[in-house]
Amino acid sequence: MRSVFSGLLTVIAMVCVIVAIPTMWVNERVVSADGFAASAEDAARNSEVQQFFANKVGSSVADSTSVPLAGDIVEPLARNYARSDAFVADFRDIARQQHAWLFTEPGPDTDLHVMDVNITPMANRVIASANLPQQVRLDRPVYIGIDQHRLSAGSLESTGNIVRSVAWIATIGAVITALLALLIANRRSVVLIWLGVGIVLAGIASYAVALLIRTVAGDKTAGSDEAARRTVEVVADGVSADLVQWAAVSGAVGAVVVVAGLLVRMVSRRPDPAY
Repeated sequence: MRSVFSGLLTVIAMVCVIVAIPTMWVNERVVSADGFAASAEDAARNSEVQQFFANKVGSSVADSTSVPLAGDIVEPLARNYARSDAFVADFRDIARQQHAWLFTEPGPDTDLHVMDVNITPMANRVIASANLPQQVRLDRPVYIGIDQHRLSAGSLESTGNIVRSVAWIATIGAVITALLALLIANRRSVVLIWLGVGIVLAGIASYAVALLIRTVAGDKTAGSDEAARRTVEVVADGVSADLVQWAAVSGAVGAVVVVAGLLVRMVSRRPDPAY
C-alpha cells in the first residue's frame, strides 16, 4: 500500500511540475503588471514605436499649449525624446496602462477596442527639453486613442486569474507531493528519476507554450495600430525567447535529476524492497 501511495504521489507531482513551470513563467512575465512592464521595455527601443509616439506627443504638445512650439520646432524635440532613455522609462507606464486595459474589467463607458493612453508625462518632458525662458507644464491630462482591433478591454482578465491560480496551485502541489513521495517511497531513487522525467517534460511543455504565445500574439494584434501591434509583438517575442531559455534550463535540470537518481540507485548497496 505504501508503494502504491508513493507511486500515485509521484505521478501527481510530475503532472504538477509539467503545469507549474510554464504557467508560473507566464504569470510572472505577462499576468503580473511589473513583469509585463519590464518585458515591454524592449518595445520602447523599436523605431516604429518611437516614431508613432514622437508623432503623437509632438502633435499633442502643439495642440495643448499656447507656447509657440508647433511645426518644425516640436517635431525634432519629440523625435529626440523618443530615442532617449527618458522615453524608455516613461514607456513602462504606457505598458502598465495597456496591461490594466487588458487585464481589468472595463467600466460602462470604456471603448472596448480603443485604449485611451495618458501621455501627459511624455508631453511635459518634450516641453521641458525646449529650454523655454519660463517653465511650462500642461495643466490637463493628454490622452491618445490606440486602436487595439482584435484585442478588447478586459479580455484577458479571466485568463489572467486562471493562469495565476493554476500556477500557484500547481507549484505548491508539485513541492508537497514530491516531498511526500520521496518521504514514504521504498525506492527513493526511482521516485527521483521519475521526477526528473517530469521536469524534462515541463521543459518541452514550456517550449510549446512559447510557440503558442507568439502565434496568438500575432493573430490578436493583426490590424491594430502600429504602436500597439509592435508593443504586443515585442513583449510576446521577449517572453517567448525567455521561456525557450527556461525550457532548455528545465530540460537540463531534469536530466541532471534523472542522472542523480540513477547514480543513487547504482551506489545503493542494500537490496531494494518491492516498490
